[in-house]
Amino acid sequence: MTALVIVLLLQITPPDLPGSWELGAYAYDTDTGEVLLDINGGVPFRPASTVKALTALAALEYLGPEYVYHTSILADTAAGNLVLRGSGAPLLSAEDVARTAMETAALLPVDSRWNLYLDTGDFMGDSHLPGWDRNDWNRTYCPPVEPLCIGDNVIQIVVSATGGDIRVFTYPPLPSLAVNSSALARGNTTSITASGGNWETGLPEITLSGTIKSGTREIIYKPFAGAPLELALVLQTELARHGLDVIYRGIYPDSGQDPPFLVASVMYSDPLWVILGSMNKWSRNMVAEQVLRTTALEAAGSPGSTRAGCDVSGALLESICPGETGWQLADGSGLSRHNLLTARQLATVFHAGASSLEYGPEFLAGFPVNGVDGTLRTRMTGIPQGAFRGKTGSLNDTCTITGILTTESGRSVTLALFLQIPGGQLWRARSWQDGFIESLYEAL
Repeated sequence: MTALVIVLLLQITPPDLPGSWELGAYAYDTDTGEVLLDINGGVPFRPASTVKALTALAALEYLGPEYVYHTSILADTAAGNLVLRGSGAPLLSAEDVARTAMETAALLPVDSRWNLYLDTGDFMGDSHLPGWDRNDWNRTYCPPVEPLCIGDNVIQIVVSATGGDIRVFTYPPLPSLAVNSSALARGNTTSITASGGNWETGLPEITLSGTIKSGTREIIYKPFAGAPLELALVLQTELARHGLDVIYRGIYPDSGQDPPFLVASVMYSDPLWVILGSMNKWSRNMVAEQVLRTTALEAAGSPGSTRAGCDVSGALLESICPGETGWQLADGSGLSRHNLLTARQLATVFHAGASSLEYGPEFLAGFPVNGVDGTLRTRMTGIPQGAFRGKTGSLNDTCTITGILTTESGRSVTLALFLQIPGGQLWRARSWQDGFIESLYEAL
């Protein structure tokens, strides 16, 4: 460690780092490359959601910021078949399906019977990835990863006790959804538990229990299973509403050669740079996994898988930060506890994205800003809004952050901070990180 780094550490390291915590920190001058801080910078830590910075970098490198997902409805008029072909697009809505159903119905004759199939063959992989804690599967931040999605595979449940009977509403419309609310009752307080998922059967089921206070309304969000089937059934319902006789038949059979399909309608996504903004500002895990698999499909060919995506991201990481050891990638979101990266790697990833001549502005625009938005909207309030832009990450024993800080003197500093902590101390760790970055802002 150089004398300069030692002096800086004495000036800016807060003295209250608990002895049971482990720190990995790396910072350098963005313009000159001068290393300003290196504390275990080459030691692998669990990066949590800061992995999304690498996922975004790989996606922009191989797909480009203007990439648009095309989810198609294909028609084989000779055989009377319709095929909903998945593109890996996250955040498709029921409204998207309704519009494309209308366009499809307007193109096809209504005096024929149609068979509806799903085609998800370009993608493969489990809905829940290695290293994901099973206890998290029923939590909003852990929706299943699917080749066809409805929104982010999370359902909104509204429980109302404003009338006579307790009423339950859900959105988006899921044709197979089963809601059991028999264990709900009125009470002096509201305390509702929503459980379900039914990941084994792949069917969306929710069980509600507890109490709700009279005259009130409670809103709950839960991940659900079986999004591809539900999307197909929504499409079937909408096509029927427009006069087509449609029967859902399941997965499209692999005949070895596709017939001459007519593109009946297409669901277009937002450009990739907009999707990455939603992914990074609010740390949407399912979106990150969908983006990773799409990157693998483009870079390595079909089928797009998480494993192939990790290989693509890993090769890119090795090219921009060679020589690191002990690191590994297991997913694109950071939910997996099998991920290991160094602070030096993450700082390099953020700098590589931000400084790109091809997509630097789009890369930066996708990350939250301190005191302004996303996961940083209430953080680092001791420095001016906009002084830091970056990505946060957390597991129950991990707290991480990476990004670019503009200091009080106008210096641009790229940094990454990893903390491994005892369970239950996450909020304290975030506060410590904020204090550390605020001290960097003043000292550099």
